[in-house]
Amino acid sequence: MDILSFVNSKDIRDYLHEIDYKCDTMQAAWLVYQSANKTMEEKHTAYRWIIDNMPDCPMPERQFSINRDSLHDFLREHMDFCEKHELQLSQLAQDPCLEQLSAVERDVYRYAFESRWYCFPTPFKKGDLVYRFCEKPHKHDLCAGVFVLDGITNGEEDIKRCVHGDASDMNAYGWFQDEDGTVYQEVMFNYMDLVKYKGELYGQERILIAISNFVQGKLEFELLLQSQRTLMMRDYGEYWIPKWYTDEGLELAGLNNLPKMTWKQKRANKIRRREFRKYYNNLRNI
Repeated sequence: MDILSFVNSKDIRDYLHEIDYKCDTMQAAWLVYQSANKTMEEKHTAYRWIIDNMPDCPMPERQFSINRDSLHDFLREHMDFCEKHELQLSQLAQDPCLEQLSAVERDVYRYAFESRWYCFPTPFKKGDLVYRFCEKPHKHDLCAGVFVLDGITNGEEDIKRCVHGDASDMNAYGWFQDEDGTVYQEVMFNYMDLVKYKGELYGQERILIAISNFVQGKLEFELLLQSQRTLMMRDYGEYWIPKWYTDEGLELAGLNNLPKMTWKQKRANKIRRREFRKYYNNLRNI
């Protein structure tokens, strides 16, 4: 069975196939568990294959999960629980609050998997534009949408640090963007859900292109700042007129129902900018 087919990210899935990556038993079970696109029947078929074809291993105690001597026995317990409570779990998929489950049920259903940290190689490098496979890349909520990757917690130092961590420590960190264009550095999880962004960026989103090139050493800091200034001013002028002013106030300020510039006006602005550059260059030569 191709356990790697359960990886959510196409980019990571293809890369793991390319390097012929071999999962250990716990990794394989977790990949099956976290798959977003497989049915319960497909997952249980994979669990049974793992039991029949991969070595058993213990599941040490974690903060939210009890100690178990056998992963194989746990998978049987997990499948039995899911099959007996299929209707209840389908409701949880719509409302993921686990309070209606007992502590033991929460452990069997979810925490035994999520209370552990897993490490996988990925094809990504610093400066890549990435986003979660399940999100809209242009919807910039908190730690969401396309962002510039700085790093992933899957290196040797991370293995030492996170060996007793959980799935929430499977982080990618980098530079994200708010809807108003503000750039901030933050952390997301789970990095196994990331895919490369290959589309176009619009408006202030394009500052992410400059940041990407800057962190890869391809762009000077001065030009990075110029890119941000230019894109923010242009985007603000076109889209970000404050919403708290009344229509009457905007009209009095000349900001309401802005007419499109004619070609003569555009030409006049071009001449004005050219004359300004000429004046500025003359000052530099004095």
